[in-house]
Amino acid sequence: MSKSSLKIKVEPAILKYARYYSGFEIAEVAKKTKIKEESLTLFETEKSDISLSQLEKLANVYKMPLAYFFLQNIPKDVVLPKDFRIIYSAEDTKLSPVVLLAIRRARYVQSIIQELEQEKIEYPFQKISTNDDIEVSATKFRSLLGVSINEQNKWQSGSVALRKWKEAVERLQIFVLQQSLPKDDVSAFCLADQKPFVVMLNSSEQENRRIFSLFHEVGHILLNHSGICTPDDLSRNSYQYIQIEKLCNQFAASILVPKDAFLKDSHVQRIMKLSVDQWQEDDIKAICARFRVSQEVIYRRFATNGTISELIYEKKRNELIKGFDEFKNGKKKGEVRIPQYRKIISQNGYAYSSLVLENLHSNRITMADAAEFLNTNTKHVPAVEYHF
Repeated sequence: MSKSSLKIKVEPAILKYARYYSGFEIAEVAKKTKIKEESLTLFETEKSDISLSQLEKLANVYKMPLAYFFLQNIPKDVVLPKDFRIIYSAEDTKLSPVVLLAIRRARYVQSIIQELEQEKIEYPFQKISTNDDIEVSATKFRSLLGVSINEQNKWQSGSVALRKWKEAVERLQIFVLQQSLPKDDVSAFCLADQKPFVVMLNSSEQENRRIFSLFHEVGHILLNHSGICTPDDLSRNSYQYIQIEKLCNQFAASILVPKDAFLKDSHVQRIMKLSVDQWQEDDIKAICARFRVSQEVIYRRFATNGTISELIYEKKRNELIKGFDEFKNGKKKGEVRIPQYRKIISQNGYAYSSLVLENLHSNRITMADAAEFLNTNTKHVPAVEYHF
């Protein structure tokens, strides 16, 4: 019997749910699968006969296992946290299929950690509120990270700094993942509605910007709500959203560039005596090099300190954003061949990869399980183990 002749009845709600959480309109699905729009609409309305070949096409587009379509009820695990976008304006931005897939991946990893972690996760930090002194909150959190200014100053590159900061955050059992979101204005997002907390970074962005995004998301976690950040366009969002985003930006800047260390820096002391139009880019870059952060963070620090106005900060920030866009648009694929094992560890993070391998070595899971959890195939798992 051919796949086209084998007919299966699928619950309409299952099909509708799959499409909704994949971010597609019916017209887009019809174009990708060559299934008529009328048929797709019927499938989501009435319990109709669907051929196995059609189901396979839908599974491929929605990036879901075929077994999903045989469920009788919508899964209880909610992809998007209830608080994920409640602070956005009514003119809510539709999430792209790529971003929704990344969110589903993060949610899946979160569920696997819950299954594999044998000890209850307890976080050593306290939640904060919008009324708290952010400088104080950032100082307390930085002390938990255990990274000194002297150690930070010794890091030789942005890639080293990113790796070290991720390791420090993951020691606190906040799991850090990465995925390329090249066509979306999403810098990062976090899941904070249940333990463990998970942060997803956009690997198509510069290392220094990812570092800032990491601690911006940590700010969201400490505020006790999940967040998806599109920091380059706040204009269409609510006043509450803008205030929270600014607070998380301040938290990130305070973590990366502590106030006392910042004010003691010789370059900072020198240019603070000058008007902004007299500042030299080399001085700004020297400060960035010392703290291994982007220029945006340094300008944010000057704004928080009252050296420059919010208006000047926004102007400088917008100029830098153009540079980020040029970096993303000009980034050529295939210039540097990255080994597959390194990609796997980078995408899954050290903490999650380590947890999966520990369970593999203790025979709690199979090699096939480990490959599935790491989103790869079994032939790459030995290389991941060897280089871990």
